[in-house]
This record gives sequence, structure tokens and C-alpha cells, in this order.
Amino acid sequence: MSATADTADLSCGELSSRAEPCAPADDGESAAKYLFELSRDVILSLDRTGNILCINQRGVQLSGYSETELRGANILQRLLLPEDRPAIGQILDDLVRGKAREYEVRWRTKDGAVVHFDGVSVPRLSSNGEFLSTLCTLRDVTERKCAEEKLRKSEEKYRDLIEISPDAIYVVDANGICVLGNRAGVELAGIPQDELVGTPVTDTYLPEERHLFQERLEKLKTERTVRFERKFVRKNGQIVPVEVSVSGIRGGYFQAILRDISERKRGEALQAGEKRILEMIATGVALKEILNALCLIIEEQQSGTLASVLLLNPDGVYLDVVAGPSLPKEWTEQMEKLPIGPCAGSCGTAAYRGSPVIVSDIATDPLWNVPEHRASALKHELRASWSNPVLSSKGKVLGTFCMYYREPRSPNSQDLELIELATHLVRIAIERDRAEDALRASEQLARGQVEALTYSLDVLATAPAPDKFLGQMLSTIGRLLDAQSVILWLLDESNDSLVLRAWAEGANFAKADPEHPFIKNPLLWKEDPGLAEVFFSGAPVVCEDVEHDPRISSVLREYLRSGGTRKFLRIPTLVGGNVKGFIGVRHGARPPYRPEEIELAQALAHQAMLAIQLNEFAEQSQRAAVLGERNRMARDIHDTLAQGFTGVIVQLEAAEDAIACCRRKEADEHLKRASGLARRSLSEARRSVHALRPQALQRGNFWDALKGIIKSTTVGTAVHTSFALRGKLPELSQVWQENLMHIGQEALTNALKYAHPHNFETRLSCNTKHLRLELRDDGDGFKVKDRHDGVGLTGMRERVEQMGGELKITSLRGKGTKVVVTVPHNHESML
Repeated sequence: MSATADTADLSCGELSSRAEPCAPADDGESAAKYLFELSRDVILSLDRTGNILCINQRGVQLSGYSETELRGANILQRLLLPEDRPAIGQILDDLVRGKAREYEVRWRTKDGAVVHFDGVSVPRLSSNGEFLSTLCTLRDVTERKCAEEKLRKSEEKYRDLIEISPDAIYVVDANGICVLGNRAGVELAGIPQDELVGTPVTDTYLPEERHLFQERLEKLKTERTVRFERKFVRKNGQIVPVEVSVSGIRGGYFQAILRDISERKRGEALQAGEKRILEMIATGVALKEILNALCLIIEEQQSGTLASVLLLNPDGVYLDVVAGPSLPKEWTEQMEKLPIGPCAGSCGTAAYRGSPVIVSDIATDPLWNVPEHRASALKHELRASWSNPVLSSKGKVLGTFCMYYREPRSPNSQDLELIELATHLVRIAIERDRAEDALRASEQLARGQVEALTYSLDVLATAPAPDKFLGQMLSTIGRLLDAQSVILWLLDESNDSLVLRAWAEGANFAKADPEHPFIKNPLLWKEDPGLAEVFFSGAPVVCEDVEHDPRISSVLREYLRSGGTRKFLRIPTLVGGNVKGFIGVRHGARPPYRPEEIELAQALAHQAMLAIQLNEFAEQSQRAAVLGERNRMARDIHDTLAQGFTGVIVQLEAAEDAIACCRRKEADEHLKRASGLARRSLSEARRSVHALRPQALQRGNFWDALKGIIKSTTVGTAVHTSFALRGKLPELSQVWQENLMHIGQEALTNALKYAHPHNFETRLSCNTKHLRLELRDDGDGFKVKDRHDGVGLTGMRERVEQMGGELKITSLRGKGTKVVVTVPHNHESML
């Protein structure tokens, strides 16, 4: 119940102080009596204690009591709700003192219903001011109160609903003034609830966008709801992207629902940034530019972030800064000075461990217990550092991605996801860049092979002085491999000493250093473990660190160190499968040797040995047959290999076109074909070398010679060879041994050139009557009934006929080929 005071001096006749019936009205009071009886308001009179003196019919009707039950009853006890009685008692006291009052009061009717009234009471005073009675007028406002209660509950429900909403909700008037805001709205605005109410909505707009507010209100006149996105300016000036839905509500107000879309916008920006980085990678943008762009994208995603990318130096000890657009230059230089290790800051430790390193406070973390490193970081206000190693697809450390902050802090789940994404993109960029470098290197090496082999063919055609040819070959090796020097050593089998055959440094083909340990003592090579490995295995030996490689003798190490040599290659030179010497290729500081470089060096080493063999033939130029054979072979090699080299050049030119048009996959295919052609040409050269030296039979029987040729020809290929000998190999004449060896070599050549086998089997069976040589492959095969009268098969038939034997060839498409030679074991075979 509520009341307001209002004083009035009113007089309605005199009544005794005790409760008495109202006196009958005189004729002058007839109109008042009529109004009293017919009024739709309750009219009653009370004494000073609240006893009912009289009440009109409306009051009787609303109370539910009879007039008799009401007259003389105390209104406080009979009708008022207990909680209203104290206030009405106070009002009665005011009335006794002559003050009129307005108030609200509730009655409890006889049947228990509650009736709400708006009341006005005035005192009736005597002429001398003495209190007589109270005249009360009560208007029934029950319906209004019920409506107000319903409205109140509705408002409470609305308030509850908007309070639990995760979205900010504001109610604003037609002037754009906020009249209501929920808890989320308070948090978004960044001001207290009491300050929010009364704040103009335009305060949350950017100055240049405030005109849009009125435009949107105008739009609401024709549309129920207006939806849009805008930038919300918080109290502290922070800008938050929001999605807004505004609709009109009753009373000329507007309800605005704002949803913070920072995460969505951040995700969209990150996705766009990722797409941009991948496009840069795909189009071949420089690695440094890609990684700097990535750092800037990450810094935009997370306010206060300073991103960097470091690559592991080829020495495996230090990290090189390739990206860090927002970091001080002095700090990036400091990072490159610290080697990786178990306690080397964030990046150095992450690269050493190969796992993430999270440092929340650089000032106190023990991983930063490197005084100058910690001091430099703190000098540049770097307080937190989170580093993630960049691992290759094979699990090797490529470098690190790092995020710095200028205040101590630990990453949340969103930060960790961002780090992982950035690290993934860095890995893709680095591996793609290195793949392109390898592709370019492969192309360069393939061109080198073509250049060197083509040059060899030209030399063979013109037959220059062998020494000049050797020098030019070694110089070509040095130029293609960017070497300090290239030296050819041959083994003198008569005394097991090394002989310097040729030495090239740049264009100087006649270099010779008398201080070289092997020149001073040709037998010293036996004390070098690395050379022993070369002569034993017949495979290249790589030394990546002269200073620490245990396979180098101390004398040679000191000599190489004095000449600035830090790395070298040793490539064996083979003749008939036997190591005849080696080529040494020396380098200063450089990256590790790649397989393609070693392969190129091997190819050129074979060419060098070809030159040596030609020199031996040249010394026997008096013999016309040998000279004719030499010229024939030179022409044969030239005619055979030129086609392959032409194909290599065509494939490389096609690869260049594809690279220029960014068709990377097509370029890869062309380069693979070029590599395949070059390798096949190299195999042809190897077979030519073997064919030049049938004298290998003088050191053993044809079976051992044939095995050596097959092994040396197929080494390093996918062809698996096997050999089987049944019975005791008889003594055979030199002619028969040469014939059998050439037949086996021709079968191998045909299989490698045309059948592409996985396996090549050689079986020899000997008994007292016959000798049976079987050569089998599992390659493509051919139709025997078709004519295959090439020089090779014709020669095989002629050799078998010369020995009085039988040649049988069986083959099926896709089933391989079997060549069987059966010759009699008689007196002629031993002559």
C-alpha cells in the first residue's frame, strides 16, 4: 500500500466521537444523498479509530458483507489486509490531525477475494477545528492492478530472458538512447549498468559510420527487422566486429541484438591468409617473401604477437632467421649467434629436442639461462616465447616457428592451434622450395651429363691426344661440380703403387703438386682406410668433413687441410668390373653432396676411363685391325648414344616450357624421362667400355669374366642377377672363351635394352660331352617367329656356328626370353 499526503480543511456536519449512524440528510442534502447512494465509487465515513459510521451501496456490494455487518465494524480488522493496516493506521492519525490523504489500499472481501482501491480521505472538522469524522472515497482499480501485475511479470520474464542470452541486447528509444541493456550488453560495451542506461547508441559507432544509425532507423519504418554487420567501439576504444539484428517493439522503442563475431571474422581472415600463402607457394614466390607474409598474417590474428621463422643451418648447429618482419634487427642477429642445444632459449631448444618449447616468462625460465641471450631479449621487451619445431615429412628438423610477446603469458588452446597451423604452412613452404631447388639441380645435372657425354662423343669422333681429352674431362667434372680440383689416380698393378694420371684445377690441365703425399710415396695409399674401401667395394666414397672423418690418414688430412679442402669425393674407375684407380674431387665449404652429383661424377669417371682405354688402343695403332676396331667402336658409340642424348635434350626443353607455364607435374614427368634416357646412355657407355677389353679373359676364364661384366653392368639398377655353375669348368680355347663371353654379353645387352627385366639368370652346365650356357630374363619378351636379324643376334649365331654348337631362343610376350647355347666338349674346344 502507498499513500501521499495532502492537507484540506473540509466540514461535513458534526458527529459524536463515538461510532454513530449518519444523521438523516435534510432537504438541502438530497443531491448529496443521491450521489452517495448511486456513486460507482465506494463512499464511507469513519471515526477516529477507523470504525465504519456509514457506507454506500457500492461499498456494501464490493465487500460482500451486509450493511449491518459493516456498520460499526472497524475497517482495519474487517476489510483491510494485515500488511496494509499499519499504513492505514498512520493515515487515520494524519486525518485526526486535520490532514487529507491520498493512498492505495486493498480489501479482503467476505469470500476472500482481494479488491484494489485508489483512495482519498478528508477529515470533517467542527467550527472550532475539532475532528468529527473521516470521509473516504475509494475507486476500484482491481482490473488495472491485475493488468499492471501481468505487465510486471511479463517485464520480469523478458528481463530474465535477455539476461541469460549470450548475445548483447539493448532497448533504445527513438532518439537512439539506451534505456535497457542485459549483462552481455554491459560486458560488450565495457561500462557499468547504471552508465549504460542513457548512453547514446552512436557512441558505439566509429565516427565515420555514425550517419548509418539514422539510415537504419529510417529503414525500420518499412521493414520489421534490419540485419547488418558493423564495428562496435567499446568504452576502452577496442573495436569488436558484431552482427546486429534491430526490430521495432511497442512504445516506439527498438530492440537491438548484437552478436560478437570476432571468432568468425578471425577464422575467415585466417582461412583467407592460409589460401594466400598456399597460392604463393604454388606460384613459386620466393621462400623469404612467403614466410614474412605468413608472420604478418599470424600477427594480425593475435594482437601483440611477434612472429618469426628460423631455418636450421646446413651445419646443423645454428639457426638462420629467414622471417621476422616485426622483430628488432639486433635481436634477429642475436638469435643467429646461439647454437642449438638443451638450454638455448626457446628456438634453439625446440630445434635440439624436435618438440615444442613454451616459455611463459623469459626473465625466469631456466631454458634462457644464457646471460647475453636473456639480456638481449629483455632489452627488446620480449617476455614470452613459444617455439615449435618445423619437421620434414621424414621427421627431420628443418627449423622453428616462434611467437613472442611483450608480457609474460601462456598459450591457450586457440594459440596452440594457431601455432600448429603456422608450423604446417612453414613446412609446406620449405619442402616445396627445397623440392624446386632439387628439381633445378637435377635439371642442371642432367644437362651436365648430356654436355659431358656429347663432348666425349665429339672427342671420340676427332680422336685428339688422350692426355688432352683426360684433362678436359676432369676440367668438365670440376666445372659441373664447382670443385677446387679433380685428380685421376691409376693403380700400377705391378707394384701396387698409385700413379698420377691427370690433375685439373680450372683450365689448368697439367697441375701436379710434388708435395702431395701419394706423389712423395706412391705406396702410402695403403694406409688410407677410405681408399682401401674404394678399391674393395668399387663404390664411391664421400667425405663430408675432412677434419673429423676417421677414414683419412693423418698425413693426407694435414695436406688437404693446408689446401683449404673440407670435403671430397672419391669415384672408382672401373674396367671389366675391376677397380683400376679413382678420381678425387675436392671442395671447400659447401652443402652435403647430393646423389645426383655423385651419379654425374660416376658417369664422367666412366668417360675418363674410356679415354684411357682409347689411349691404349692408340698405342697399338700400328695394328690396322685394332685401329679399325677402334674407329668402328667410336662410330658405333656415337651413332648409338646420339639418339639417346637427343631425346634427353628434347625432354629437357619440354621441361623448361612446362616450368615456364607453371605446369610443375608435367615438368617432373619430362625430367624423369630425361633422367631415364641419360641413365640408359650411361649404361651403353659402360657396355662399350667392357667390349673394348676382351683381354680380361687373360686374367681368368670366361665364366668369371662374364659374371664381372653382368654385375658391373647391372649394379645400381633394379635388375637382380643370379649365377649357377654345375660341374667342373673345363679348359677352353681363347677363341671359345671370347665367343661364349660375347654371347652372354649380347644376351644381357638385348635384355636391358628391349625387355626391361627384373631378373637375369646365368647358368652354366658342364659334363664330359657338352657345355650348356643358359641365359634367362623375365622381361617383355618377343615373338620368335618375327625377324630379329640385328647385328647382335646374327653375331650370336655366327659365334655358335663357329664352335659347331646349337643356339636356341625361346620367348613369349610378357613371359621373358631364354637363350640356350649348347656346344660340344671336344679337342677343338681346347686348342
